[in-house]
Amino acid sequence: MKETLTQIKKLFAGKWSGEGFAKFPTINNTAYQEQSEFIPDEYKDAVYFNQKTWYKNNTPQKGHTVFWDTGFILLKDDKIFLHSVQVGGRIEIYVLTESDESSFIFNSTGVLNDSKTIASQRIFTVSENNFQYELNMAMHDASFQNHLSANLKRATF
Repeated sequence: MKETLTQIKKLFAGKWSGEGFAKFPTINNTAYQEQSEFIPDEYKDAVYFNQKTWYKNNTPQKGHTVFWDTGFILLKDDKIFLHSVQVGGRIEIYVLTESDESSFIFNSTGVLNDSKTIASQRIFTVSENNFQYELNMAMHDASFQNHLSANLKRATF
């Protein structure tokens, strides 16, 4: 697992910017702009991340925050975890379940402060200058399906 975390550190490191799309039966579909940053710790088996998005649609919400997410990807007990805290108070714990040289699938093992969500999954596919991700989820009133998808490019901001 140490080698996989080293690969994540190498691929994810840096600032990313781009656009995404949010959809789910419980929300209005919307395009969004995103800025994300991943900062590997050179001394610990951890990567800090910060992800923020803004509405891109032509409504009064244009430019307002859609979501804001921060946390860590870390190696612990020979597993790679992703810990996420969101601006709305939701806390998620994921574990890496599948990976190859450029693709990483994290499945949720716990969701706190959100009684509606049953499960969620994050899929990251990263190359030198491209970062794609999906967030799939299920709620009590909606089956497992895609909620977010984005395409980001390496950026400076």
